[in-house]
Amino acid sequence: MKSSAINQAAYYALGIVMMKGISLLMIPFVTRQLSPTEYGTLEILLIFADISTLIIGFGLVEALNRYVGLSADNRGASQTLISQCFTLAIFVCTLVMVSLYFSANSIISLLPAKVSTTQLFLIAFPALLEGVIAIPLTLMRMQSLAKYFCLLNVVKAVLQAIMVIVLLRLDYGIDAILIAGAASSLFLVLCLLPYQWQQMDKDWYSRWYRSLYSTGFKSDYWHKMFEIMRYGGPIVLGRLGLFAMTGLDRWLLADKVGIEQLAVYAIAVKFAMILALLMQPFGLWWFPYRFTLLKQQDGKSQCAHYATLGTNLGLILGFIMLLTLPTFMQLILPTAYHDAALIVMALLAVNMIKHAGDLLNLGCFINSSMSQMWVQWLCAIIAIFGYVLFIEDYGVWAAAAVLFFVYFLRLVLFYFYSQHVLHLPYQHKTWLLTLVLGGFAVGIFYLGLQPLLLGQLDVVNLIIGLIVSAGLSLMYLALLIFYKVLPSPLILWQQRQTKVVTL
Repeated sequence: MKSSAINQAAYYALGIVMMKGISLLMIPFVTRQLSPTEYGTLEILLIFADISTLIIGFGLVEALNRYVGLSADNRGASQTLISQCFTLAIFVCTLVMVSLYFSANSIISLLPAKVSTTQLFLIAFPALLEGVIAIPLTLMRMQSLAKYFCLLNVVKAVLQAIMVIVLLRLDYGIDAILIAGAASSLFLVLCLLPYQWQQMDKDWYSRWYRSLYSTGFKSDYWHKMFEIMRYGGPIVLGRLGLFAMTGLDRWLLADKVGIEQLAVYAIAVKFAMILALLMQPFGLWWFPYRFTLLKQQDGKSQCAHYATLGTNLGLILGFIMLLTLPTFMQLILPTAYHDAALIVMALLAVNMIKHAGDLLNLGCFINSSMSQMWVQWLCAIIAIFGYVLFIEDYGVWAAAAVLFFVYFLRLVLFYFYSQHVLHLPYQHKTWLLTLVLGGFAVGIFYLGLQPLLLGQLDVVNLIIGLIVSAGLSLMYLALLIFYKVLPSPLILWQQRQTKVVTL
């Protein structure tokens, strides 16, 4: 199982590094083609797309993970569940599409930036398709088809990047990015539909029609459909609460401190999301698999082990990025965006806490998804009050401070409630040691070494600072290996060689 997990995670890692890496490499190019005002307007459109995606997704991916994961031994039942989830995805997509058509002008009037109807439809189109795309992609992850999952996403990313470059060179401005996103999403849907059809119950349409015609909504088929919706509905509401924490900050920044400051903050958000990018291979393997693993012998211990492993990896990568990323950003970004290098440090700390909360919460999803919804909305309400009270006076730093507080509260609530519902034997020593050593390394660099190295922000000093921070990161990793938080690469290599010889 460990070998399979490593192989799957390796495919995800390769695909995501190429897919998201292309997007990150595009940032210096895009920031030189778009002014801070244009980039801020683009960010408002992306926030709207995020909201739309949350609603359109309807929690169906999580429902698919739970219901299909727990019925994996019964292929017929799994195919029926897959058909039901996909039917719901199409229904929600169609409903939102019609609603958007009739309410476009009202939505535009509410946006804190000047956008056209065409731009609104262009950003909404891939969001509408996301609900349909997510079902087959989740099935690929559940069936350990990481190679095909990553291949499709990488091809989409390359196609999108080429279109962005060409259209920006042709002076399409913001529309270049919107057109590229819409076209690449349509391409992905067309590639996924044949696979999705293979996974579905071939008699799904007639089964749906017969059950509705004969017994109405009282049949077992429709009972399961409503059960899926009841499971997914609270997840949507919880995700909307999550948006209030991680999307409303940018919305209010645009309204209170201006589009230009929003652009700088948005760049910091994108670089801070590198942590989520690096942890995504683990998450893509773990989240669909955790329910299946829980049913196995010693499942609770295994679930606790992998959740703690993921938390440790998130902390380690976060501290390494705290050491290296701000200097790297100042090296590659235009001067107008340099303030993002300071903001990114606070946002990295936020993402480290958020990632831990995402992993240490299995009990919140095992029986019902209602508990996570209440936690998300409690934190969201606190975040909204914080943003309204402090953003106008303290700007981007207020947003970062509020995010840090509410995500820490979310982690604590998730952990204790999850343990109450489903107690898992977590081992806390390793993450505590990771946290202490990482904080010590960051303190040495920013309180001692950086003031000596970066007296002036010229290219040479920035490169020297980057080299020193990379060296300190290696020392941090060496200490983690010494204290056995991380396995020794030499021992892993010897074990692999022994296994190869045995085979």
